[in-house]
Amino acid sequence: MTDLDTARELLALEEKWLQPFDVRDPFHDLDLRGYLSQKPDHRYGALAITHVGGEPAPQRLLATPKLHYPFDRDGRVHFPPIRKIDIYEKLDGTNVLAYRYRDAGGVERTTYKLRLHPVLRNSRWGPFLDFWREILARYPAIHDLPERNACSVSFEMYGSRNAHLVVYDAPLDCAMLFGVSAEGECRPPSELETGGVPIPRHYGTLETGRDPVAEYGRIRAEMERGIERLEDEKLRGCEGTVWYVTPAQGSRLLFKCKPESVEAVHWAGGINKPAVEATCWNLLETQDTLTFDALLPLLLEEYTQEEIDGFRLYIDEVLRSVTEQLAFRNRVLAEYAALGLSIDSDKAGVMRTLSSRFARSEMKKVYSMIVRFGRPTSSPLRTGAA
Repeated sequence: MTDLDTARELLALEEKWLQPFDVRDPFHDLDLRGYLSQKPDHRYGALAITHVGGEPAPQRLLATPKLHYPFDRDGRVHFPPIRKIDIYEKLDGTNVLAYRYRDAGGVERTTYKLRLHPVLRNSRWGPFLDFWREILARYPAIHDLPERNACSVSFEMYGSRNAHLVVYDAPLDCAMLFGVSAEGECRPPSELETGGVPIPRHYGTLETGRDPVAEYGRIRAEMERGIERLEDEKLRGCEGTVWYVTPAQGSRLLFKCKPESVEAVHWAGGINKPAVEATCWNLLETQDTLTFDALLPLLLEEYTQEEIDGFRLYIDEVLRSVTEQLAFRNRVLAEYAALGLSIDSDKAGVMRTLSSRFARSEMKKVYSMIVRFGRPTSSPLRTGAA
């Protein structure tokens, strides 16, 4: 049996959904080889590891699943008959999964992965591995949580240094989201040991007899009232909520609920520029270069091939724009680092010096970039206590 056959059997997937990998685990200096699932369901980002350290060690590891809305494209909301729904804040950052794998001798080790990459890595667009090492230094209990909970554990790493659509005051922080069992069952924070690691805000619990459709609309409206639109098309506030639905029958389901301002990025008028840009930032977590071919599989998770083909010229424009934004950001941060000055203690000196290196029309953006990405990690936690 080939490695591909092993992966197809482990994940029950066709070859078209499987992406081969051969990487080094930066936390244990071991080579991992196998296939990663790109199927946008409960196997999203799942691993079929075939070799560890060059030795056969076939194993399946389910990861952070793809979250879906509880409504169709016509806006009709559907919930199954429920026993209970736990509702937690959805944070906007980089998903990191802590998981355990075993070598050929049966020794288990804990490591971490990005959503669509088998391990953590730095890239030219984001030092995700370095960021996570900072998080581990702040919350050392994270390392033991998969073993203590007997499942993989999903986290969100967010903050101004890892900016996405929603802007946070914290430069860099994380929250423990949920556990993922070997069978793919998701367990909310209330069912896990947290070791003092922050968890997202708990919006409450719905029991049998409550109308989840009406509550969905109420919470969505509440979040929308708290959204602040910023000058650079970013938002401040709550990105959304995750609904852990325990149905009257069957396994737990996870849905996402987003306020109108956030939801519109992906849904208003079908495919649109903000939606493509958000997808570009997600892609850059695992890719060093932005190309249409690399972006296409992520776009197909939300839109049809026909919609994408009709929007192709605008997609190319967004690809160029995001690439230029990243180049500008890197230039600003390099110039700022070379000054040896702090924007907090000598704002006037920093901006006066940089004004000779950037156009006057760029200085507002220069200041925003430094404040958002150039500060050290230190901030009060935004999330709830465990």
